[in-house]
Amino acid sequence: MFRIALTLTIAVSTLQAADKIKWTPLFDGKSTKGWEPRAKVESFKAVNGELHLTSNVNVWVVSDLQLGDFVAELEVKIPLENTGFNSGLGFRLIGDKGKPKGYQCEIDRSKPGGVYGIGMGGWLYPKGKEQTEAYNKKTKNLFKPEEWNHFKVEAKGPHIRTWLNNKLIAEIEHKQSLKGRFGIQHHGKGGTAKFRNLRVRELK
Repeated sequence: MFRIALTLTIAVSTLQAADKIKWTPLFDGKSTKGWEPRAKVESFKAVNGELHLTSNVNVWVVSDLQLGDFVAELEVKIPLENTGFNSGLGFRLIGDKGKPKGYQCEIDRSKPGGVYGIGMGGWLYPKGKEQTEAYNKKTKNLFKPEEWNHFKVEAKGPHIRTWLNNKLIAEIEHKQSLKGRFGIQHHGKGGTAKFRNLRVRELK
């Protein structure tokens, strides 16, 4: 029995070590290195292991890193004083200046975990009455505006999936953009959006 327990302990430790090797931080925890605001922001800074973004205008902050197939995740806390606050985790973003084009995992009170096509015609999921009704049932009370919420995105070729607080939300096929940068958004109207534990794992 001791040998079995020891073997299991070693196996778990090995998997945990491998997991750490595979993940690449998108935020170093102490600076904004590797990120570029695409419009004027009130404030964009690192605070105690968090990225804080404050803006009165719609702005994307875009990463230097570009990937095609990946798993990405982060935690977000939205500003409670901005009741209409809208944000997103952008991925496969293209364009070197101004507002990028690509995909967005929605981060807000209304459609968290939904997928929006920036410069691609708008909502990709949920889309239509039937999908929206199913989405609303799936996400009821899942997003906690006053707490940290965990978002995850997986992109493999045209196949895109999103999770909100460890629950699968969206699963779509779309191939308009297959590689690009990551981004975080502040839709304006004030308040500070907080991001932490941003990391990505490339899928070979």
